Amino acid sequence: MSVADVVKQDSRARDEEDGNIAPSTNYLVAACLVSVQVVVATMADETFYRILFVSLYALFFIVRGYYRFVKPKLAEPEKAEKERKPFGKAEAAISCVILGSFGSIILYLLDLPWFAWTQIPGYPETVRWVGVLVVLADIPLLAWIHRTLGKQYSPCLRIKESHSLITSGPYARVRHPMYTVLTGFSLGMSLVTANLLIICFAIMLIILFPFVARKEEQMLLQEFGDEYREYMKRTGRFFPKVSRNKKDESQEHSIGSE
Repeated sequence: MSVADVVKQDSRARDEEDGNIAPSTNYLVAACLVSVQVVVATMADETFYRILFVSLYALFFIVRGYYRFVKPKLAEPEKAEKERKPFGKAEAAISCVILGSFGSIILYLLDLPWFAWTQIPGYPETVRWVGVLVVLADIPLLAWIHRTLGKQYSPCLRIKESHSLITSGPYARVRHPMYTVLTGFSLGMSLVTANLLIICFAIMLIILFPFVARKEEQMLLQEFGDEYREYMKRTGRFFPKVSRNKKDESQEHSIGSE
């Protein structure tokens, strides 16, 4: 029996007791009240996830902001950069996607009625919490990566005067763990929102990161030569290498010859 049927029976029973001559009016009012309660409950649930979204974002960027803005000021001044790659198509595409993602996030948080079409109906709560777990797992990994990089961290592709090849910590098995973490964070946060547009932007970032990683590898090959080629043989690009196959060898040879 549905909620409407229960309301209808309750309304009729009261009409019979009170001798009400307009039972349909009571039924209509009761149905409206139930509808309002359902809408309020739904909004409350989504408000919870919006608050959770902001909290996770704040926690992630507290860690990232500390290592990007605070810690460099506490360290010794860095020498001038030796080489810096120009802003290319991949970086431009990622910048556009990030701007679009931030715009969608703002609209999601503002909860504007005309933006409601982007919310996926019947979205499983389990998927939201999978996203939460992915983000929570990424945060300590982000701190580990920044601690390992130290002064060599840079938000853009560049080689510093004192640059050395990092092969310890998370870089012992993976060449680009930072991109792995940023990909996981973007995807995890998008899953929390249940927002189609935000999820699409996260997928676009996942597609674009390999292009930037390839460009970075070419730059490091020019700087470190055979040392980096050997490093590539024993590590995976975004995840630890499980097995070596011919396809991997051909890709590395292709990068090394450019």
